[in-house]
Amino acid sequence: MIYYEVAKTIYLNNGDDEYFKYEIVEDENGEVCFAMAFIEVRVVIDDVSMPVWSKLENISLDHLMPSKRGAFQTEMRNQPYPGKSIATAITVCKEHRKNYQ
Repeated sequence: MIYYEVAKTIYLNNGDDEYFKYEIVEDENGEVCFAMAFIEVRVVIDDVSMPVWSKLENISLDHLMPSKRGAFQTEMRNQPYPGKSIATAITVCKEHRKNYQ
């Protein structure tokens, strides 16, 4: 069994009053693993409208680290990999929100 915990929750808005909620998740060793994106939707039950968060997708952070498979190098980089951290995960979430239509 793997234990995950929400390390940080952030809310991002593109200026259109449509907030996305992002939860940055870490494993039991405290290593950042992935982020989850949520969007607010309205649910109507018995003529009562209420907002709820609906999961949009998981956002992989694997591109922030070099491959652990020991395969051949597939790209040349001018800068080192940034690594997985809360700060780099927030940057990925900001890019996701900026590019989401």
